[in-house]
This record gives sequence, C-alpha cells and structure tokens, in this order.
Amino acid sequence: MRILKKALPIWSAFFLVCSIPVWAQCPYVLDVERVEVAYIYDGDTVRLKDGRKVRLIGINAPETSKDNKPAEVFADEATEKLSKLLSQAEASLLLGKEKQDRYKRWLGYLYADEVLTSEYLLREGLAFHIAIPPNTRFSDCLKAAEIEAENKGLWGQNSTLLKNVSELSGRESGFRVLTGVVTSIRQIRNAHLLIIDKKLAVKVDESFMDGTDLSGANQFKGREVRVRGWIKPKKASDPAHYLPWFLVIRHSSQLEWL
Repeated sequence: MRILKKALPIWSAFFLVCSIPVWAQCPYVLDVERVEVAYIYDGDTVRLKDGRKVRLIGINAPETSKDNKPAEVFADEATEKLSKLLSQAEASLLLGKEKQDRYKRWLGYLYADEVLTSEYLLREGLAFHIAIPPNTRFSDCLKAAEIEAENKGLWGQNSTLLKNVSELSGRESGFRVLTGVVTSIRQIRNAHLLIIDKKLAVKVDESFMDGTDLSGANQFKGREVRVRGWIKPKKASDPAHYLPWFLVIRHSSQLEWL
C-alpha cells in the first residue's frame, strides 16, 4: 500500500513549484477541495484518506497487475510518477459535472499544488486522453498535452493499448487506441456505423459529435482513421452489426482522420 507523505515544509514546496515545467496549460481553479491521497491504485485511480475512490477525469492509464493478469506496458511507471508528484505537493480535487460513475467511483480532476495530474501524465506519455461527456471541461488542454508527448512513453513503442485494428485477436477487450481503414459506413438510428478493416464496428452517436458531419458516407470510405475507447468482443446475443468487436464514440476527440 502506498501511503503518501504529508505536504513538505514551505521551502520544499517552493522548490517543487519552481521546478515544475512552465508548460502547464490546464487552468487551476479556485473551487477545489483540499484532500489527502491515501493510496494510488494506478495512473488514473486513487483513494482519498476519507475513503472515497476517485477516477481521474480525462485520461486512461495502463492497468496494473491484478486478478493474475500482468501489468500493461508503462502501468508501473504511470503509478510511480503519479505517486511521486503527489508525495511532494498539496492535493486538491475538483469533481466533474457528473460526480460518480456506475461503479460508484468519484470522478474528478486531481491537482498536485496547481498542476493538473491528468495533464502531467499525458505530457509524459503515460496515459491516453479520453473525453466522456458531460465531464469535458478541460478536454481541449488535455488533448494538447497528449500531442506534446510525441514519441514518449505509450506513444514510443508498440504497446498492447496502441495497435492496428487488424491486430485484434481472441476475446480482446478494454481500452484501446486503434488505427485502421474505413471499409464501409452506414446510418442507423440516431447514429452512424463505421466499419474498420471489416473487424471493428464503431458506433458514432450524432448527439455527442460536436457538429461533426458524417452524412456524406462515400467520402470516408478508404480513409485511415484512429479511434479510441473501450472495445467489446461480440456475444451471440449481440446484433449482427457488432462484428467481431464493437466500440462506441461519444465525443469527437475519440475519432481522428489520419
């Protein structure tokens, strides 16, 4: 169990602030609550001293080892980086517009002093950006932070989270950043369905796409695209259009034309 230290003396905190890069773009807001982090599960989930389990908004970090499953690439590095950052700073929390998820975890932006930890991990290449409405307050600056990672961390090698659609196999599931070619596209009720490499069906809900127009289906055929989110393998009871894998797009940042 990683029990974090209390805030360091003033001179130590001053040294930390002065050593933090000036690239931080996501703003520090005043309506935060001071918190103490008692345990860090991985790069995107912590437990507070008051018992609340908090899932960090805006990122998805690699999973650490659990249930006899090995840790994903860079999971330990992300966990340790977050632990080190928080151990030397005062933590504060800003809850999202949607305050809890279906697992009863609290959803929030966690700051170390005035640095948004999600932004920090993205710039280090130790997490992927993900925007889930309605918690999209800092999605623009978080996306910019991910771009700054360039070839660092998760973007610098072929991890299991970053791959081509054609490489999907077995009953693979979970968060992925996938690249492939659109082989067909059709409209279904209140959404469009992108078929990628004839293996992945991507449901693009029009109500979440920030005005992105997919009505001209033919112009997208044959184009390379990158999508991100949680993939699910098809079950026997699923609709035929699920294909071997299915993914739902709920925000425009989940889909990039390459």
